[in-house]
Amino acid sequence: MSENEPDIWPDFTEQFADKERALQIHRFLHGMDEPYKEVFSLRVFGELPFEKIGAIFGKSSGWARVTFYRAKKQIIEYMEVTEHEDKL
Repeated sequence: MSENEPDIWPDFTEQFADKERALQIHRFLHGMDEPYKEVFSLRVFGELPFEKIGAIFGKSSGWARVTFYRAKKQIIEYMEVTEHEDKL
């Protein structure tokens, strides 16, 4: 996948389209530890490439990529739990 291609799963980005789900994601994001919160925000909302995100932190693009995917994984896991709880 190239740096210019979006690398977020379509169903994940669709979560942001649903206003209630988006609010849940933003609440979770607000409470996330750094650097996950900032890296995720820079990538998704700032649409920055991994090279620039890494440069902001004085790290490599690989570090930014791994940090982003770890943040995304945390959010997805949170959303899966809340979705399961909503069905109960």
